[in-house]
This record gives sequence, structure tokens and C-alpha cells, in this order.
Amino acid sequence: MKQLSLPTYAQLDQALAKTALKLHPSQVHGLVCGILSGNPHSTTAWEELITGGKESAKTHTVLQGLYDVSAKQLDAFLFEFQLLLPVDSAPLPQRAEALTLWCQGYLTGLKVVGIDIVGREPSEMTEAINDIIEIAKMNYEEVVASEEDEVAYVELVEHVRMAAILIYQDLREQDTTKKSSNSSHHLH
Repeated sequence: MKQLSLPTYAQLDQALAKTALKLHPSQVHGLVCGILSGNPHSTTAWEELITGGKESAKTHTVLQGLYDVSAKQLDAFLFEFQLLLPVDSAPLPQRAEALTLWCQGYLTGLKVVGIDIVGREPSEMTEAINDIIEIAKMNYEEVVASEEDEVAYVELVEHVRMAAILIYQDLREQDTTKKSSNSSHHLH
């Protein structure tokens, strides 16, 4: 089986630079993952949300690849699921900003497909969402390139990754429960 790989941060950045909205690559990956988590069969015009409606064929190919691989990773290879962030050699504040943007994109993605992110019942999933909300608000400008902040960044990335996996799995379970209860009695 071919190794699934996401477009690189740089490839995605290049593709997005040619769109009307010029969104940040990490934000776009977060958005896609949020939409896929909320509804893997979503027909949401996700691509238009990302491009603002103007894109080249090459941009479309990169975005479609991003979407398809993210969907596969979430569905079948969760352990391979990674956040699309700048390379480790990029300045730490830049990577921290990318992480906050990934979280913002992810939350937007959940909202787009109708998943409540505020005022939720307490649950593990709610905690995971709340953690992502907190990280989305992080002030990356205060991040300095110290070993301590570097370690904290790596831990946060892993924390967000695990939170996203938990949310995905919880939503899939809810889906399955909904489907089985819907088949027994139809509520209108």
C-alpha cells in the first residue's frame, strides 16, 4: 500500500497563496480535519471556504490531496494522523502561531458541520474541545525560542493531536449510535 502523505506545509502554502483568501496552511488543515471529524461524508463546499471560490487546477489538486489523505488518516490510520505545521527548523513563534491557527481552523470546521463547541454537556469530548479552544487563544507572541518553550510546544502539538483523535472517535461512535436508534424508530 502506498504511504499516504499530506502535501507538505510548503506545497500547501504555495497553493493557498494563489487563492482569493490566502489562508494559512495549518488553519486549512485544521478546518478540513474539523469538517471531517464532524461529518466525514460532508458535502460542505469546504474547498470554497478555503479558496474563496477562485483557484487553479493545481491548487485544487493539492487541496483535494489534503482532504483525501486527512480523511484516510482519520478514518483508517489514526496513529499516523499528524497536524500540518511548519517544519521543526522554523522559528518557534511561527510554529506556535501555526498551532493556534490549526486549532482555530479545526473549531471552525466543527462549527461548519453543526457540532456545538460551546455550552456542551460535560464529557471527555467537551474537555478535548475546550482544550483546543484554549490553545486557539494562545498568545504566540510571548513564545520565546527557549528549550522550555520548545518542549511545551511539542507537548501542546501532541495534546491537540490526541484531542482531535478523541473527538473524531467520539463523533463516530455517536454517529453509529444515532444510526442504530434511527433505524428502529423514525423521529420527524
